[in-house]
Amino acid sequence: MRRNSFALFLLLLFGTLLVSTALFWHTREQGLADIRQHAQVSLGRYITNLRHQLARHQDLPRLLADQHQLKALLNDPDNPQKTDEANRYLARVNATMGATDSYLINSNGMTLAASNWDQAAPFVGNDYSFRPYFQQAMEGGLGRYFALGNTSRVRGYFFSAPVRQQGQIIGVTVVKVDLEDIEGSWNDPLQDILVMDEDGVIFISTRHQWRFRLLPKPGLLTPDPQLLSRIEGSRRYERVQLQPLPLQQRDTTPRGNQLLTMKGEEASGHYLLVSELLPDVGMRVAILANLKPLRERIARTLVAGLGTFWTLAALLLFLRARHRMKVRHQRELQQAHEALERRVEQRTHQLTDSNRRLKQEVEQHRQTQSQLIQAAKMAVLGQLSAGINHELNQPLTAIRQFADNGRKLLKRGRTEAVAGNLEEIGGLANRMAAILQPLREFARQHHAGNTHTTLAQLRRGVMVLMGAELEKHKARLYWPDEQDNLAVAGDQGRLEQVLVNLIGNALQAMTETPLPRIDIHVQASTAQVTLALRDHGPGLSEQALAHIFEPFFTTKSTGLGLGLSISHRIVESLNGELIAANHPDGGAVFTLVLNRMHKEPA
Repeated sequence: MRRNSFALFLLLLFGTLLVSTALFWHTREQGLADIRQHAQVSLGRYITNLRHQLARHQDLPRLLADQHQLKALLNDPDNPQKTDEANRYLARVNATMGATDSYLINSNGMTLAASNWDQAAPFVGNDYSFRPYFQQAMEGGLGRYFALGNTSRVRGYFFSAPVRQQGQIIGVTVVKVDLEDIEGSWNDPLQDILVMDEDGVIFISTRHQWRFRLLPKPGLLTPDPQLLSRIEGSRRYERVQLQPLPLQQRDTTPRGNQLLTMKGEEASGHYLLVSELLPDVGMRVAILANLKPLRERIARTLVAGLGTFWTLAALLLFLRARHRMKVRHQRELQQAHEALERRVEQRTHQLTDSNRRLKQEVEQHRQTQSQLIQAAKMAVLGQLSAGINHELNQPLTAIRQFADNGRKLLKRGRTEAVAGNLEEIGGLANRMAAILQPLREFARQHHAGNTHTTLAQLRRGVMVLMGAELEKHKARLYWPDEQDNLAVAGDQGRLEQVLVNLIGNALQAMTETPLPRIDIHVQASTAQVTLALRDHGPGLSEQALAHIFEPFFTTKSTGLGLGLSISHRIVESLNGELIAANHPDGGAVFTLVLNRMHKEPA
């Protein structure tokens, strides 16, 4: 036994390790793929934005190179008037186009005019012959270059173009663009943007501490000293001490994912590096995606997977123990079989008596429920009695007047006029019968069966029952008649009881509403008909929504709280559904879903 237990323990331990390893690597690879895909989408969006920002200014130097004010100054650099005109022209263009700075350089690299000529540290008089963008333009090409401004100490991207005259290059126009806005518009806390030059120096980053840090080439944790010397010699980031990012580890997965581990004051954690080279602008754009969500995803997967594994293992162990117990007790069960048969025979009589009593109790509960529904009907009829009296009073008064007139006409021998009065009395009697018919149908006790009714019958019955109550509250009931021919499962009386209860509750909910209104919206499908009854009252509280259909729960100061409970039971007995909710624009909505019948009621 001890040996079997040890073997089982080793098996469970091996299974746990196997499941953990499989879940870890599968979740890690899937998670890295998802993070990489998300990072690539973000990278493409950022590159598009970056290209858009640069494209706005890339043609401006060529336009400036054709302006006569600038060419005139290059031909006469010592003329103060031409210098002033060129300075002011560059300032206007710069303000209009939204560039950071615009300036004009002669063929020796000396700045003759600049848009910031009137500021504290103007470019005028500075020598930029060492800048690659100047050298590229002097060679006849269009220059593009990123650098830290020698004078302004502001990061910028420089566009340049040669100024030609009679086939000769006599100067260079330069436009500097500030990329601060692109950097500040990024707001994803799990992704950091890096924009680097061709040497790996970060000049745009969502982390302020990473600016002018250096990302070593793949496979290296620290930059090449010769590379640092060459960058310093280019004076591209003059008076800036370049430091590498605090890389602690750098790996490349078999699927080509670059994983970086950083540990430092400005950054600490694990990242996935996704980058793209933009050779036309001399940049490499990268995204460092934080792998913290991946670790959390792996932890959740391991917890769920190992929990499932141990649950299944526990179930198998339980079934195994149960089987062994069954085998062990099979002999005892066989011996107890005869005694059990005797006890079963004794208990059979007891269960038969209990079953009979249970059936009697169930029947009593059904009768009680039916009586309770009928009592609720009678209670509603009692509340509506004043309105019914009002409806019947008018035809009764008219019948009394026609009868008195008939007696007077008989005394005068005017039998034809008497016949007319009797005909009017008959019509009024039919009108009273039409008023009382829905009341009799509503009041009588119904039994479950395969019955159905139309929405037209329901609407007529409800208006007879609730007409006076609506008039008393000065309320309007909007029930469109376009779908009156729809037939639903259920007898008219019980459905009227549900609707009368819902309308009555809606009227009580709108006692403080200046213009009470009830809207009934009808929708139909091939299988169901839905009636949504909405009031314009204060709506239902969270507590009321949670207990609205429970017996004896009420939000009113009077009443037993049985109306909605009984209505809910009636709808369930018809295989329908009654749902309570609040309307987005205010008020409560009770949705009545009934089965649709595709034939007219008999």
